[in-house]
Amino acid sequence: MISTILPGQKVLVLWSSANPPTNIESIVGSLKNQTGADGRVQVEHVDIIQTSGHQNSTFDVAISGILSPSTYIHNTDILAEIARVLKPNGKLLVREPAGGRSAEKLISTLRLSGFIKPSEPNVSQLDGESIQMVEVSCQKPAFEVGAGAKIALKTSTKKAVSQDVAKVWTLSAQDANDDDIDIIDSDALLEEEDLLRPDTGNLKNECGPNSGKKKACKNCTCGLADELDGTQPTKPKAYKSACGNCSLGDAFRCGGCPYLGMPPFKPGEQVLLSKNMLKADM
Repeated sequence: MISTILPGQKVLVLWSSANPPTNIESIVGSLKNQTGADGRVQVEHVDIIQTSGHQNSTFDVAISGILSPSTYIHNTDILAEIARVLKPNGKLLVREPAGGRSAEKLISTLRLSGFIKPSEPNVSQLDGESIQMVEVSCQKPAFEVGAGAKIALKTSTKKAVSQDVAKVWTLSAQDANDDDIDIIDSDALLEEEDLLRPDTGNLKNECGPNSGKKKACKNCTCGLADELDGTQPTKPKAYKSACGNCSLGDAFRCGGCPYLGMPPFKPGEQVLLSKNMLKADM
C-alpha cells in the first residue's frame, strides 16, 4: 500500500513505543516524496489518537505499526478511531506481531471495526524486527461513519393506499390527549337494557324432562329419553355455586366458573346446549 500513495494525499502514521522509532526518518521521508508538496504526512502516537481532535474524513491513508519497534495489538477502539478520521474509501495498512493473535482474528477485528476488503495476511520477518510480523491492508466503506439513507419500498400501483385513508386508522399518543379529537366512549355503546340483571324466571331450556317435548333428541343426554322409556334417569351431581351467579351467564360468572361458555339456565336444572350451538359451523 505504501507504494500506491498518490500525490496530494494526507497520510496518518501511527506508532507505539516508549522510545522514538528508529526508522522514522527514512519512512516519513519516503512518504513525503510520494505525497508531494500538496500532501501531508502526520506522525502520532497511538495512545493519543483518540484525543487528538481530528475531524471526520481527514486522511486518505492510515498506516499503523510500520515504525520500529512495533509490538502493540490493534484493538477495536483504535481501529474505530482510525475509521472515523479516514475518508470514505480510505486505505488502512496495519502491522502487528504474529504471535499476538492469529491472522484470522486480526481480519475479524478489522471487519467488526467497519473495514472491508481485507487483503491476504502477509507474515514475514521485517528488517529491524526481532519477531515475525503480520501485515493486512483494508479499506473504509464508501460512506461516512454513522451515515444513513432512506429505504425505497416498492409499492403496487394497482392498489395504492391513499395516505389520507391511512391516517384515519392512525391514532398516536399525542392525538389521544388532544381535546379536539372525538374518541368514542365504549360505555356509550351500551343500552340500559344491556346493564339489567337477567330474570331467572324467563330462562328456559328447549329440551329436557320439563320442556313439554314428546320426543327425545337423538343421543339424548338430558334424561328425557330415559323418562319416555320408563327408566329412572341418573341425575348429575349438583354443583354448588360460590357466588350464586353461575346461572345468569358469562357476564356474571367468575373467572374459574365451570359453566363458562354455557348458556344461562335456571338454578338447579341441568345445563344443556341449544340446537343452534350443537350444529357445526361448516
